[in-house]
Amino acid sequence: MMDVLHNLQWVLPLRTPVLTQFAFALSWLGYSTFIMFFMAIGYWTWNKAIFYRLLILVAANALLNAYAKDLLQDPRPPLELRLDDLVHASYGLPSGHAQLAVVLWMWLAWEIRSVWGWVLCALIALGVMASRMVLGVHDLEDVLGGAVLGGLGLWVFEQVRHRQWHWQNHLGWNMVLIAFVTGLALLSWPGTAPEYIPTLAGWLAAATWSLQVEKRQIGFAVPTVLWRRVAIGVVGAACFLGEQKLLKLFGTHVVLPPMLWALTKGVVSGVFVSLLIPLLVCRVRLAPSARFSA
Repeated sequence: MMDVLHNLQWVLPLRTPVLTQFAFALSWLGYSTFIMFFMAIGYWTWNKAIFYRLLILVAANALLNAYAKDLLQDPRPPLELRLDDLVHASYGLPSGHAQLAVVLWMWLAWEIRSVWGWVLCALIALGVMASRMVLGVHDLEDVLGGAVLGGLGLWVFEQVRHRQWHWQNHLGWNMVLIAFVTGLALLSWPGTAPEYIPTLAGWLAAATWSLQVEKRQIGFAVPTVLWRRVAIGVVGAACFLGEQKLLKLFGTHVVLPPMLWALTKGVVSGVFVSLLIPLLVCRVRLAPSARFSA
């Protein structure tokens, strides 16, 4: 009897050129490039509170996933079965795509709280998870492990955020918590931690600080008029692309240690998304604010 948890032979007959291309498209929804852009666009054009909570969830689960991978060191499916060459030498269990798909899309469904939202987000999450098996980079055990971890992460986050603890509304304590968790993880890491961990920590810390400053000094609000939202999305995306390209260019010349440069990139991006773009769109009257009239 075939071991369906670890053997992908049952998936291979399902591969077709069309399904493979569809799997690549769905799989792209689980990579950091899409997730960061999606959260930034959502922050500017939909609801900044919802997407700030998503940033917390994504950062925490990305840290947990990377730590669990290096701790368990479970190998991926054989190289000859893999169609996605972006996974490099990382381990398989738990699947990061599956974990973040559950966190990202099911939390959005929870925030939307409508039938269409639940159906659409569930289909996307399931599609992302299935795509990793079709592309041969994860087996069923990897995907189920990631999905379970993502579900547990959502449950814990929902319990914690409704408790009235002093540190939740205190900027200094939030910074201490981010630094403590990140530092503890890096010090106890089973091997060499990936550089995106300090990047995420820097982004989250900068976004937390920027949100407080923006509320006091700018008062950015997402406009209700559709064309304004579209314009903000286009302007923000163009600026964000430019900022990321500049960081990549500077990265070839900086003399900072890799982890410190990774942290710097996260801080810069967090301030850029959560403070500078809201300031820009309010200044040019695309968005309403407490300080500038739209």
